[in-house]
Amino acid sequence: MNALATLAPSLPAALQTAVREAVAASTAHNTERAYRADARAFVAFAEQQGLAAMPAAPATVAAFLTAEAEVGKAVATVRRRAASIAAWHRRQGEANPCATELVKATLRGLARQHGTDQRQAAALTRTDAAVIRSRLGDSVKDCRDLALILCGRDLLSRSSELVALDVSAVAFEDDGATVALRRTKTSTETGTFLLGREAAEALQTWLMRAAITEGAIFRSITKGSRITSRRLTTRDIGRILEGRAKQARLQHAEGISGHSLRVGMAVDMTALNIGLSGLMQAGSWKSPVMVARYTRKISAKRGAVAQYYARLGI
Repeated sequence: MNALATLAPSLPAALQTAVREAVAASTAHNTERAYRADARAFVAFAEQQGLAAMPAAPATVAAFLTAEAEVGKAVATVRRRAASIAAWHRRQGEANPCATELVKATLRGLARQHGTDQRQAAALTRTDAAVIRSRLGDSVKDCRDLALILCGRDLLSRSSELVALDVSAVAFEDDGATVALRRTKTSTETGTFLLGREAAEALQTWLMRAAITEGAIFRSITKGSRITSRRLTTRDIGRILEGRAKQARLQHAEGISGHSLRVGMAVDMTALNIGLSGLMQAGSWKSPVMVARYTRKISAKRGAVAQYYARLGI
């Protein structure tokens, strides 16, 4: 039974709606979409095996997770599948099968068998952004895409944060701009972040060219160069960045995604010896683990072995 359904009979309709909206808002949109996709995959597997998906037996979940790993799903994806199944059961008021030792042991075993390395988005660095900029023209799309790239880098944005930006969040100043930004994945609070002069000027130019004075900043543009009221989606961001990288003939263009702006700025900041605490604050990271993952290549090039050969002069 759905946990909310047990409240419904005794609640006024308006309060029922408010509760459901609060529950829906408890999970970020992209996470909710992933949960639903994972639940559909699990239900399909259970039906094929003639097993119950809700409530599910721990053995059913363990079999599903193992099957997913066997067909090539990354361990990170398998773990997310388990988290989705757990969330689905909790919402239905059922016992969580993923809390059992069988499922936990299965996940640990799969991690050891298949490894936990994740495919990381290629970094879109300042040098890359300059190459892309040199290939841009003066069309409204070029104007928008330059603002998107420069702002995304300065804000260390996820694509979901970029598409959610409104004009009211930006305050332009003589030396740049400040942006009120809520990190959709990590926080319920709004923080204030900086746009440098270059990014702020590109953003102002885009807003003036597009005659945008309120609402969404980054919008879709028709083939006829008409600027619409529709916000870009996270998929649009990835498509635009990859397209611009290919246009600029970047060697790593195939690896560019919506996360590349965030990764690229982290790499650039590390290269300039900006401290970990400052970097974590700029990107609103709660743990240094992801920062280390993003910057591990440049860190290796500056590590003990690199220092050894530098001191030898070879």
